[in-house]
Amino acid sequence: MTTNVSTSQLMPATARRHGDARFVRHLLMAAAISIAWVVLLCATFDPKWDSNDDVGMSMIAHGYGVVDYGSDLLLFSNVVWGCIVRSLPSIDGLLGYSTATLLALTLAASTVVYFLLRLGVRPIVACLILTVAFMRPILFPQFTETAGLLAIAGVLGLLAYDRHRSAFDLVLACCLTFLAYLIRDQELALVVAVALPLVPWRKLAALRAARIAAAGLAICILAATVANVRAYSSPEWQTFRQQNLARAPLTDFGAAKFILERPDLMQRHGLSPNDIVLVSSWFFVDPRLSNPELLWALMSEIKPQAVVEKNLSSSVSDLSLLLGPQLLTLTLLGAALLMILLRPRLFVAWFICLAAFLAFTAAGRSPPVRVCLPLLALLTIAAVTMDLQVPRWRRLILFAALLAGALVNAWNLVGEAIASDKAVAQARQNRFVSPESIFVWGASLPYELVFPVFTRERDVHSTRIYALGVLTLAPNSVPTADEARGQGFLTRLRSQAGIPLIADADEESLLNTYCLEHYGVPLKMSVATRTPLWTKKNASCANSAQ
Repeated sequence: MTTNVSTSQLMPATARRHGDARFVRHLLMAAAISIAWVVLLCATFDPKWDSNDDVGMSMIAHGYGVVDYGSDLLLFSNVVWGCIVRSLPSIDGLLGYSTATLLALTLAASTVVYFLLRLGVRPIVACLILTVAFMRPILFPQFTETAGLLAIAGVLGLLAYDRHRSAFDLVLACCLTFLAYLIRDQELALVVAVALPLVPWRKLAALRAARIAAAGLAICILAATVANVRAYSSPEWQTFRQQNLARAPLTDFGAAKFILERPDLMQRHGLSPNDIVLVSSWFFVDPRLSNPELLWALMSEIKPQAVVEKNLSSSVSDLSLLLGPQLLTLTLLGAALLMILLRPRLFVAWFICLAAFLAFTAAGRSPPVRVCLPLLALLTIAAVTMDLQVPRWRRLILFAALLAGALVNAWNLVGEAIASDKAVAQARQNRFVSPESIFVWGASLPYELVFPVFTRERDVHSTRIYALGVLTLAPNSVPTADEARGQGFLTRLRSQAGIPLIADADEESLLNTYCLEHYGVPLKMSVATRTPLWTKKNASCANSAQ
């Protein structure tokens, strides 16, 4: 006769109570440490978004700046995350997108510390991990990094479940993974790929509870995916997506340089080199240049093999990003822990990580910091979980390396945060106000400084931006609304009154050449407003006879 007896039933009652008490202690300690760390950093410094992507999604969610009205369709994140962001109440006027990001980072930090404690890592080491892996994402938040850190917490949750068989750990790991998927599914996929040799997948697959949890996670991801597809199913969003896919090779993956090497190709399609550079610089306001059929026709004549070979030839310079100021400490620390531990699984994870970076360069895009940081953090944190399996002297060296890395990282980031705070204060002093559409080209306006993390609702009432960027052709954008009212970029540019424009010198030069090539008149520019961070000019491409 066979009987099913769980491990908990075989454990003495006193041991179970001790385990439960330790579980609660770890949970409370992790939450206290992480919340205190986030509050300390946010109270000491003024967090600034790491890129204008988050600023754009905050604008979409709350209906200001570059969009005509608020929406759940954040474009880069799942529509379910958009619903969560927009449902959060405003606290002291703080925008819901900022609140959601800080809460997600706090959750990621708390669960990483909790799972590290569950895996036997000492509290001091877990605190050092917070300094190494979470200090930059808190001071300079970026949604891809937030998703990556949540995914790391999910991976650690699986390791904790493998050790303790706690249903709470398993469910929490699945919830963190699902949240990471909602915020940035591509970064979740990368983290999981690098974690493949680090997690005992076969062992977990043999457990019924793990299989049920995996099925539940898959159902949730499928449901969120279906909801996202349905949300973008309207004809206007389908048109935008076609245009967005067609422009991506030129704006994101450096395909413009291959087209510029083919004068015959440009001549055949009636384009000048300036036209190609304009489109690659987010100039979508001329429907003839941004026509998806034209862009795909251009790309169809570029041989993929030649693109990959040429991009890989520059891979060494692209990978030098790992030794740049933002990632140097994390890269060197991760490499040092790898050499100290000499674990085969860790070597394989590093190989997958570097292969992913090479894949970015082969596609024509240097791996961004926001993509690299979570992967390097995963490799560092994974190494820390392995230090219990090595001799004491190696553990001491590992701790010394981690301490040195944390101190250097903190020192560098404090200096960076102080400089950022001064720039944000300067932007607030020169308050950006645009009750009527002001034309902003690309990143010529420092969005991250003008709209930092702690932007309040009262700060965005009078901001309407006709942005030349990824959202120019979106159905809910200010450009789309202005074009529908007959107040679009080209219409106003060709008028004597002109347009209020914020652009850098290179973009002004491109626009001048465009006016000469397409209208036969030069661009007339005059300064309207000048601040230390941006200059607004009046630009007109009108014929003097008009």
